[in-house]
Amino acid sequence: MKIYKLIVFSVLIFSIAFGNKIAVATKVKGLVEIMPTGKKDFLDLKSGTILSDGDKIRTGRTGFAAIIFIDDKSTLKIKGNTEAVISGQRTAASISKKINMDIGTVRATIQKQNTDFVIQTPTSVASVKGTDFWLITDPVAGDQVIGIDGVISLVNSETGQEVEVTEGMSGISTPDGNVGLDETNPASIPDDPSDEQDGPSQIKIYLEGPNGEQKVLVIEYQ
Repeated sequence: MKIYKLIVFSVLIFSIAFGNKIAVATKVKGLVEIMPTGKKDFLDLKSGTILSDGDKIRTGRTGFAAIIFIDDKSTLKIKGNTEAVISGQRTAASISKKINMDIGTVRATIQKQNTDFVIQTPTSVASVKGTDFWLITDPVAGDQVIGIDGVISLVNSETGQEVEVTEGMSGISTPDGNVGLDETNPASIPDDPSDEQDGPSQIKIYLEGPNGEQKVLVIEYQ
């Protein structure tokens, strides 16, 4: 059995091994479910599950999941009471990532992108090249983007109004078309369950080669 240890991801290896696979679930707590693309039923999401373009993730009230994209180690942390479809289109060097959220709370920590990373909600579109932010969406109240690092473009889908959210600032986008920007109230920043973890972790992905040989990809992450 061959073992590949990946500190920095190899796009070529993953392109060959995974095809339309775009991410891996690295941590799952509580009730977290997945509806694989093309299916109509939810299944329990397990740590180590490889995600395909179009898979939908749903978390219960205390559920939490962390996923890592296989091209550049960008991460998405999904908190409780969240529904999100994880999409990605592979190019020669990277994956163009799009998250469609109906409701809930996520933290996106994005490596510098050659292509945009987009989160779309019923109210807004948030896009970045490389940054760290929280997004909280509610179909009635609208969206809140909390900037941790970098710059996030927040565009209201109704009016096209835009604000740029930077570190220490929070952007608001409402269903009636308004946008706003203000200093972040520290009390409004969600808790990140993964902050309780110290040091690097790893996850193993087991693959079968074209001739039946067994391979393991070991992914180390923070």
